Amino acid sequence: MIALYYANLTQDERNTIYWEMHSQCNGIAWIEDAFTKAWIDFGKGCFKYDGATFVQEHNDKFWEVASFIHDWLNMIGYVGKKVDLYFIKIMIQLDYSENIIFERCKWMQWTWLNKFRHKLKRTFIADKIPCYLPK
Repeated sequence: MIALYYANLTQDERNTIYWEMHSQCNGIAWIEDAFTKAWIDFGKGCFKYDGATFVQEHNDKFWEVASFIHDWLNMIGYVGKKVDLYFIKIMIQLDYSENIIFERCKWMQWTWLNKFRHKLKRTFIADKIPCYLPK
């Protein structure tokens, strides 16, 4: 599994990836806002991105906006059911296939382990969406 930090990318790759994921937002303002905040933190080195975990990427694209936002929230300490529901809401809004959403929901039953891991590491912030994100 590849995990990439912003610093691992060339400027051309950064530009291409940014505009590709931005276009995946389909002009939906609240998703664009979440993506922009995630991208800023990615640029600061706050998290690495490793693609959709254990499942197929939407449209076979490694750089996938829904997974990117979900990974960002999880890695900065927002982990739990409400965060997973936000992820599902993004996927539905962006017309992800039912199969992909269903497959990802099966893996979300293990979110409690990730939450537990964050609590042990003292990196857990909350099981909710940060107040600075539109819902």
